[in-house]
Amino acid sequence: MMFLATGYFNAEKMNEKTDLEIDQIMATCEPYLQQLYASGQVLFDLGLEASMKEIKRHADQIKITDGPVSESKEVVGSTFLIEALDMEDAVRIASIHPTTQVPEAESLGWRIEIRPVHYYWERE
Repeated sequence: MMFLATGYFNAEKMNEKTDLEIDQIMATCEPYLQQLYASGQVLFDLGLEASMKEIKRHADQIKITDGPVSESKEVVGSTFLIEALDMEDAVRIASIHPTTQVPEAESLGWRIEIRPVHYYWERE
């Protein structure tokens, strides 16, 4: 089975940090990422920029809005696809991610959401 893991962070809390502090925190992530990849169960991992555009249909028109558009302080920062036996196995693998391992994660509002994938298309 495949599971999509989405990592979130609190933008306000991250923005309170200096560039140097962020670089130092991100440097502590690398060993955990390498351990995650070494599991052989991560099919891809993407780190996402905070800037975005929202595209939606509204009143028979395509509407494009600069984002983030949510009222939430949370922003999607990463997403990765896990191949696992079941949800328990996916949680075990996702728990290796820096979101749950780096000490600063809690104060920065880092968290992961894991969802089973029911449809997958891959370009050949």
